[in-house]
Amino acid sequence: MAFTEQDLRNQQQEIARLASELERLNSIFDEQKKALGIEGDVTVSDAEMTPELEQAMAEARAEAEKAGRASAAHLQNSAPAASAHTRRGAMRI
Repeated sequence: MAFTEQDLRNQQQEIARLASELERLNSIFDEQKKALGIEGDVTVSDAEMTPELEQAMAEARAEAEKAGRASAAHLQNSAPAASAHTRRGAMRI
């Protein structure tokens, strides 16, 4: 399958959509940090990790992985199947 200008335009549109989504999420994140009174990036050492914080991080990580898998599955399902077009005269078994 040849890469066409339409494919390039579609990719550029998808990149632009993802960039705007990232900008939106970053602004929400900044608002949440401001509401909590957090300035800049905060790092926590392993010694400072409480069991509650570890549990919250594990839950957030699991939720992010689930959302990532769902997004990847959606992209795979929305992409046209490469095997949808067979060669002329070929039969599917």
